[in-house]
Amino acid sequence: MTRLTVALSGDCMATRGALITSDPAAEELREVLRATDFAFTNLEVVPATGEGHPIHNAASGGGLIADPAVIDDITAMGFTVLGCANNHALDLGTNGVLGTVDLLNAKRIPFAGIGPDLTAARRPVYVDRPGGSLALISCSTTFLAGHEAAPPSPDLPGRPGLNPLRHRATLQVTPTQLDLLREMDGETGLRARRAEARTLLGFDPAMPAPDRLTLFGTRFQAADAPGFTTTCDPKDLDEISRWVTEARRRADLVMVSVHSHEPGPTPETPGEFLREFAHRMIDEGADMVVGHGPHQLRGVELYRRKPIFYSLGNIVSQIDLADRIPAEDYAKVPTAEQLTPGRYFAELSAHDRRLFAPHRQYWESLVPVLTFDDGKLTEARLHPIELGFGHPVHRRGRPRMAAPTAAKEILTDFAALSEPYGATVVVGDTGTGELMLSKQQQQQQLRRTGLLTSQGSKAR
Repeated sequence: MTRLTVALSGDCMATRGALITSDPAAEELREVLRATDFAFTNLEVVPATGEGHPIHNAASGGGLIADPAVIDDITAMGFTVLGCANNHALDLGTNGVLGTVDLLNAKRIPFAGIGPDLTAARRPVYVDRPGGSLALISCSTTFLAGHEAAPPSPDLPGRPGLNPLRHRATLQVTPTQLDLLREMDGETGLRARRAEARTLLGFDPAMPAPDRLTLFGTRFQAADAPGFTTTCDPKDLDEISRWVTEARRRADLVMVSVHSHEPGPTPETPGEFLREFAHRMIDEGADMVVGHGPHQLRGVELYRRKPIFYSLGNIVSQIDLADRIPAEDYAKVPTAEQLTPGRYFAELSAHDRRLFAPHRQYWESLVPVLTFDDGKLTEARLHPIELGFGHPVHRRGRPRMAAPTAAKEILTDFAALSEPYGATVVVGDTGTGELMLSKQQQQQQLRRTGLLTSQGSKAR
């Protein structure tokens, strides 16, 4: 029997060293990571290798640029494979992303999701261990136009960038509401300003069909009742699926990493398109899908007995300790004094009264450890972690195993987030939890150990 273990985590925003502190609970986390065959994290920081120049990124975030030495600190934590497709991957532009590629290759660190052209960014990285192999495909739904990698043409080379998963949002409106939007379009003069486009194209690009209208960058569709939905770009979905199918033939395990800030109806739920994407990845042969991006936990789903973690929050968050700040970021904080990096972040966060600092859920997360026997998921242990909520800026952001009371609260909250997907998380007395892989397993485990249910009451 071939047994392989995989540790998963969310966003790693490391800008300083010693990511594992002298706290025994931090060392315990490192031991968990190092004990696995593969330990994954999302590298959401650009190592400044001297290549590239700062540019804007998506999600209204500032630049996340650090000394290249942070890569050594990340691997010293125990991480052995990196996803690199995210909205900060091109904070130093296309030359910067090539610098990241060169640095990781020089250090022989397996990574996926970025490359000198679209094929390189799309394709999996294969990681071999004595017990078996893992394929990782990494993509991002959150990025600015031009950050996505592009293929070469017969005349020009491809564009360096990330592996994109584009999506489309549609506002569903009643026919009466659509008529009002058309009226606004005509009376405000917007329609008149499309005269040249109508002449060149032969049709109005904002009204491709009687039941559709595109205004202000938003697509409206006539429907029986108002609503909002998102769908994947079919071409991106098919192309990423093709590489998952390829990876299925060539590795024992296949992992898909997806960075997505876009919410569903609430911040704790993923956009509809993300669930569509995750299901397709499993259908094509992925063994697990790991999400990250919103900087907080979202639930887990077992689809065809394969886990989909819609967001694992953060594993390291040292945003406020970055000391390489682009001029455009400094300009966001108008002041008569010349700003230093520390002063910039203090003013930006109103001295920890806004942004991430005051929100406990930002500083709590999970590290799932999955066990596969002959390619079949047989165990999913959940290790709650803390990142130092309420601590001074220079002491928070580095992970450690959560204390028992906090661990139980994190797991109970995670169980509640997972219930809408039909997943059951059992909360143990020892500070860890378990994802039940079947109803039979759940009943056996509860009878054997008396573990707590997701509501926190003793199993009966």
